[in-house]
Amino acid sequence: MALKTRPERAPEEDHLTAAARRGEPGIFREIYNTYRGRVYNLALYSAGDPAHAQDLLQAVFLKVFRGLRSFRFESSLATWIYRIAYNEFREHHRRRKPPFVPLEAVLGSAHEVDPQPNSHDQHARRERELIIQRAVMQLPFHMREVVVLKYVEGLSYDDMSRVLRCAPGTVASRLNRALAALEERLRPFREFL
Repeated sequence: MALKTRPERAPEEDHLTAAARRGEPGIFREIYNTYRGRVYNLALYSAGDPAHAQDLLQAVFLKVFRGLRSFRFESSLATWIYRIAYNEFREHHRRRKPPFVPLEAVLGSAHEVDPQPNSHDQHARRERELIIQRAVMQLPFHMREVVVLKYVEGLSYDDMSRVLRCAPGTVASRLNRALAALEERLRPFREFL
């Protein structure tokens, strides 16, 4: 019989969760302030629109706050919050199709002028980031989520498998397919990247 090991997590996570279970005043705000940036970042990649991302952020934290007292410490607090976010984002995608992004939006037009000129390096870096972000946004949701969890949030394969509730091998397979799709989509932009 295999022993179930408790996953490693930061001591501040245990403090936040225990304080929430005791109902300490202000703890929900502290949890929100600790994780809102990460969840918003995931929501933005999921929704592709800041207004929708803000709505998703609120929906996720409403569920986090309602369910925090029943949190069982079987995973880290961050993984549990990511799992709630993942479920909310999946539900969002079932209700709404991702926006179509035309190639002209990625490439831009010759008539576009930057209102605040910056150095060439900063402009080139922003262009690269925008091209990559749009390519990621064009991936199917199940591929996009592994790319964002790995490269934006920096989660390990084990944490990703807990969030996505699938084997680490499945996570690796999805990530490989997503990277292959990104390579194909970004091939025309190789000189810019």
